[in-house]
Amino acid sequence: MAATLSRTTRMPYGVTNAAPRQTLGNYGAPDPVWSAYVDLDYIQNGDTTALSQNGGATVALVAGLFGLAAVTTGAVANTLGASSTAQAVFQVPTTANGLSRMFFKWDGMLDSLLATLQVGFVASAASSPQGIYIQSAVTTGALSLIVKNGTGTTTVPLGQSLVAGTPVELGIEVDIMGNVFAYFEPGTGEPVTNTNGTLSNGPVAVAYNQVNGALTGLFLPTSVLFASQGAIPTTAVARVMTVDFFVAAQQRDE
Repeated sequence: MAATLSRTTRMPYGVTNAAPRQTLGNYGAPDPVWSAYVDLDYIQNGDTTALSQNGGATVALVAGLFGLAAVTTGAVANTLGASSTAQAVFQVPTTANGLSRMFFKWDGMLDSLLATLQVGFVASAASSPQGIYIQSAVTTGALSLIVKNGTGTTTVPLGQSLVAGTPVELGIEVDIMGNVFAYFEPGTGEPVTNTNGTLSNGPVAVAYNQVNGALTGLFLPTSVLFASQGAIPTTAVARVMTVDFFVAAQQRDE
């Protein structure tokens, strides 16, 4: 039986107390008692080795609220600027494999919309990988949830966009049936139904794998995935991705 998400954790100060469906708790890290997780928080560890530099990218710590990481891409068009190192692997839960929920949360910004942002679970460090991730469009910054395997791709617009030089928080949740939920700041908390019957503070996009027990044909990846982030310049000019934190977790099935 899958572990139950508790509203109260064993961690001090209640920083990770979370309501059901809230992505990775209030600040971004789950209770380690119920999850296996990787926490790449530059605030805490000043970790400049948590990213592999692809396409000539460099990583440096910079001033900001508690400290940030600045990832400067190489001046090569259409190459992934940076991705996380292989610190943990994840597998998408479905009703067939009985695995528990997985989560991802990222907080940061791009200096220019002449680069695209790619954050989430991916099978490889590429500009169009298999996996489950959120990606922005060049020039507009429009965000989409992408679910992709070797057979096909499902793309769901978030109805939200990046703004150059403005931090944003993005979240992903995959439930035990393989349904995928995308969150956009400030929509990363527990869904609440207001008097008009609409959801607020909840997911802004959903890719359903199963609805009422019926498969809907979502292209879920079956390979192992890595928690990753990257910036992809669309022109041969270096771009800067500033990162506060990103974390990923899979609930323990025990």
